[in-house]
Amino acid sequence: MTTIDAAAVNAAADARPRPSVVVHDSMAKAAAAAAAQTAQLLSDAVAERGVGHLVLTGGSGGEALAAALPTALAAAGLTPAHGLDRLHLWEGDERFVPAGHADRNDLQVTALVAAGIPEANVHRLPGPEQVDCVDAAAEALAEALREHGPAGGRFDVVHVGLGPDAHVCSLFPGHSEAPTTGADVIAVHDSPKPPPERVSFTFDVLHRARQVMVVAGGAGKVEAVTKGLARPDVAAAPASCARGEGTVWHLDRAAAAGVPA
Repeated sequence: MTTIDAAAVNAAADARPRPSVVVHDSMAKAAAAAAAQTAQLLSDAVAERGVGHLVLTGGSGGEALAAALPTALAAAGLTPAHGLDRLHLWEGDERFVPAGHADRNDLQVTALVAAGIPEANVHRLPGPEQVDCVDAAAEALAEALREHGPAGGRFDVVHVGLGPDAHVCSLFPGHSEAPTTGADVIAVHDSPKPPPERVSFTFDVLHRARQVMVVAGGAGKVEAVTKGLARPDVAAAPASCARGEGTVWHLDRAAAAGVPA
């Protein structure tokens, strides 16, 4: 049953291991290291389970990660002839705008498809040109997840962007829909950041993930890093609840000034 329960989200996050933090000299190096780690985890998933599932994210960190991934996947031995066709791509949050719109997060998969991941394995959110409303789009993505998602809903890697307000996915501080449990996908109405209608994975998905990975850089993320690495508090800082079976934050030196002592 779907409920709004901040205490349950906080408790579930608190039960997960605390994040590890890796500090890099630059955002580019943070993204490259995260991409290399992601590629190895996906290679291991394909070898062990025959398939790998990656959740991508938007924002500057997500864009840097997506740009670094094709090279990292090749270095990990995932090529068109070996393994790339076993990878599935998902967006942890997507804006309910038409396909190809500049606000779409799935624009970043272009290089990954060009590298050899089949378009059929890219699970895109239907836009308003395909379905009547954002709620219908959310249900379509939930159905795709049930049909094509990882066993037990356990993604191999979930990339999570970090907003300056410590939001993750489209789960915003103080927003009524952020602490949803009992569902993997939700429609987000009246987002405090435009565009107002979005679809997001929930903390249930993050908490089941084998690896959650945050990439963030810049002095503008210092406060968000501080809040995100503090004790879980979904109302004040959703990022503090973005924890999986393992969680790592790749930060540049400017953002790392917010790491608690």
